[in-house]
Amino acid sequence: MTEIEAIRARHAVRNYTAKPLSPEIIDELSQEIEQCNRQGQLHIQLVTENEDAFKTFIPLFGRFKNVKNYIALAAKKQGDFYVKCGYCGARLMVKAQQAGLNSCWVTNTYNAKKCPVTLAPDEELVGVIAIGYGTTDGTQHKSKSMERLCKPCSDKWFTDGMNAAVLAPTGLNRQNFFIEANGNTVSIRTKDNHPMSQINTGIVKYHFEIGAGRENFNWE
Repeated sequence: MTEIEAIRARHAVRNYTAKPLSPEIIDELSQEIEQCNRQGQLHIQLVTENEDAFKTFIPLFGRFKNVKNYIALAAKKQGDFYVKCGYCGARLMVKAQQAGLNSCWVTNTYNAKKCPVTLAPDEELVGVIAIGYGTTDGTQHKSKSMERLCKPCSDKWFTDGMNAAVLAPTGLNRQNFFIEANGNTVSIRTKDNHPMSQINTGIVKYHFEIGAGRENFNWE
């Protein structure tokens, strides 16, 4: 399964079976996490067979069931760390999908205090990604029309990038972003600079890159 095929196949899944992750998949994800941490100067950690962060937490929206495996997105609070966490989180979700797993991005509907991660005093737990074998493969979320999310561009690479961007998981599925191209330079903006908006920027950037092809453009 290619990255673009994984993007198209991936849907948010909140209910999981008890099937554990195999050592091979754990090793594969760990290697990808190590690369993300090294390239982005992050502190992403893989948690397996531990449901403490989800077991007793009752969210107001989006109840989860049987979440024992998740990717904890953590980083030093500096620069554009929210964007980097969003970007690498999207990358890891695609990797999980390619490994035959389901996933769901989680920001507020888990108990961060019970998440067994190691954080330095200047680091923040940005969110987690639930992973595992879903009881279903989820369903496609409703998306805004491409015309509402970008300035029209006739280049095929841009259209391909937008087709992938509209599939990106964003906070409450609001899709509060706008993308436009000036020649081969692409910019993305959001309505505000809230941490969730910055995370969404990273997620959408990764999706757009996979669809458009990194060799075809540069970010502003």
